[in-house]
Order: sequence, then C-alpha cells, then structure tokens
Amino acid sequence: MKDLGEASFVLGIKIHRDRNRGVLGLSQEAYIEKVLKKFNMHKCRPSPAPIVKGDKYLEHQCPKSKFERYCMQAVPYASAVESL
Repeated sequence: MKDLGEASFVLGIKIHRDRNRGVLGLSQEAYIEKVLKKFNMHKCRPSPAPIVKGDKYLEHQCPKSKFERYCMQAVPYASAVESL
C-alpha cells in the first residue's frame, strides 16, 4: 500500500477541497460527459429544467415523418435518463 496524498478523483467523482473555508465539494461532471457521449448527446445545450412537472406535449411536438421517427429510435431515452 502506498500513500498517494489527498484524493482528487475517486470512482468517477472529482473532489474539491478548500480547507481554509471548510468546503468539500464533489462533482460528477466527467461521468455525465461520458454518459452524454455514449448516447451521442454531447453536443446538446444545457438547461436548468428541460421538462417541468405538469408539462403537456402537443401534437406539433411529435415526430412528423418516418425519418424523424427513425432518428428518435437511435437514442434509448429511458437508458440515458437512468444512467444520469
């Protein structure tokens, strides 16, 4: 066993410390980036809440052509959300 000093990255979690202020922060940004790349969504735009409770979807938001339906089949949305 070897002492490598303070941990800064463990199990995909980045650790931020500021001992002067007594702050310990954890970030999973690297994991989220990996998941987005896996599902080919790494170029998407961030949003604080893309879907809000009570949102209603209307007919004009549904795929209109065979090509649009085909594109939607390329992303397994349930698996992507579950990963996050």
